[in-house]
Amino acid sequence: MANIKHAVVRTDNLGGTKNGEQLASVIFYSSDAPAAIDNGNIVVLGEKLGRETYKATAPAAGAVKEDLYVIAEEELFYDQTVAHYLTEWVNEAGKTIRAYSLDSKGGFSVTAEAFEGTPEIGKTVGYTAGSTKITVQTGTADDTTFGTILEKETVGFGEGKYTYFYIGLK
Repeated sequence: MANIKHAVVRTDNLGGTKNGEQLASVIFYSSDAPAAIDNGNIVVLGEKLGRETYKATAPAAGAVKEDLYVIAEEELFYDQTVAHYLTEWVNEAGKTIRAYSLDSKGGFSVTAEAFEGTPEIGKTVGYTAGSTKITVQTGTADDTTFGTILEKETVGFGEGKYTYFYIGLK
């Protein structure tokens, strides 16, 4: 079996860390069916599925920063017979998970697995319609841009070593 690594996210300085109005409970859907999704991926909210839960999907063309949310669910491993690393975590299909609005100042950090393209300090980032990955933009900022990679930080050691890229929101 392949050793698939999943994205890891830190909510650092997102508005939802202090203001509950910038948090949402979501179930991610792909092709009209609940689907698994990594932390650090970008979604938009759709219809309400219950009193406080929304259907989340990949952004469509024309989405604006105010529509975007980053998935950031707690990593709770129930099997404690072996050591687990954050890169093993994936949010299961059909489960309610937490999403933070990107409609604020501040920023968040993610590992390279969350990106489409190679993350580098100084590059702008945005979304691509139909994808939940953060797109590293090669040209100038446009209507899909929501931030800039400002820092790179490596923390931990061994299998628990993670390199984060801090995205400052525009």
